[in-house]
Amino acid sequence: MNILIQNKLNEKLDAVIEGNKESNQINIFVHGFGTNKDEGFNIFKDLSDCLKQDFLNIRFDLSGYGKSEGKDYEFNLDKAADDIESVINYVKKQYSTKKINIIAHSLGTFAVMSLSPANITNITKIIFTGIPNSKTDFVVKGIQKRISSKGGEINESGITTYPRSSGTKDMIGPQFWTTLKNLNPLEALTHIGNKTNITIFKPMQDEVLEYKYFEEYKKISDKEENKNQINYIELNGDHNFSKPKNRKNLFEQIKKILLS
Repeated sequence: MNILIQNKLNEKLDAVIEGNKESNQINIFVHGFGTNKDEGFNIFKDLSDCLKQDFLNIRFDLSGYGKSEGKDYEFNLDKAADDIESVINYVKKQYSTKKINIIAHSLGTFAVMSLSPANITNITKIIFTGIPNSKTDFVVKGIQKRISSKGGEINESGITTYPRSSGTKDMIGPQFWTTLKNLNPLEALTHIGNKTNITIFKPMQDEVLEYKYFEEYKKISDKEENKNQINYIELNGDHNFSKPKNRKNLFEQIKKILLS
């Protein structure tokens, strides 16, 4: 079922609800930077198909992306968090008896980290896949390096252009860089872990994110006070777990956690 959800700026977010309507759980999928509700290599579409027998799922395009209203150059972590909040509020109103889980991929994980504490208390379980490095200045440098390698133009105080392989160009506004630099992922993760259960799946052959500053996530999960709340798991796979055997393994583990 296709629906439209209005965000705080009165922009309509394009969403699809699919799966088992009788389930007592609903999963909200949060995609990353420059993608849409299907995510890279259709990982969200495939994961939703895998889970739809046991769960109700809602996938949506963040404002400025996919079929949602808004401009891509207005995308930033705070605005994305507001979009997620709008979806959470919709779910709470329409499915008040269901437990809410969040599944976020890539930079979508940072958008979830930007949610207010009040919104996190509504979430039963959170799954992160393809999480970026724990140092945001390093993440910024990595994104800008990829943009430059594609012939893009970087302007942190104006509009950055990012040529894509499809022939289109993403436009990135200044607030994207500001909100990214202002986020402290380790601090945010600790706060989230105090309120809900979170599992991080780190792909070991990630071709997008250099393998640096991930050990810090593991150290947080290893702390005695976090052992039952924050889990860090490394799995074989590239950024989008594109190989069938790696994707199958990831999906099985996600399903097991959500059903537990």
